[in-house]
Amino acid sequence: MFSHRLFNIVIAIALIALIGITAQEVSATAAVISPISPSNTVCASLPSHFSIHTEYVEGTGTWMTFTEDGPTGIDGGLIHLLSNRRNCSQ
Repeated sequence: MFSHRLFNIVIAIALIALIGITAQEVSATAAVISPISPSNTVCASLPSHFSIHTEYVEGTGTWMTFTEDGPTGIDGGLIHLLSNRRNCSQ
């Protein structure tokens, strides 16, 4: 009889811990993900995703990526642009 009660207590503790962890993850996710409003100036200031293109620069003899605003730059400029775009798309 004692082992049956002990088993029920262990199951109850495991369920309470599982509910606590789930509630913690839900609250953490809700804090991180916020709805994107039309007034979000960071997303509005990014150039159009479709304006990204490459051009051959004769002065350097290389291909560079450009947007409607000009070159994306070197040292990760395009990667930074695309990572920002990922945050704005929903």
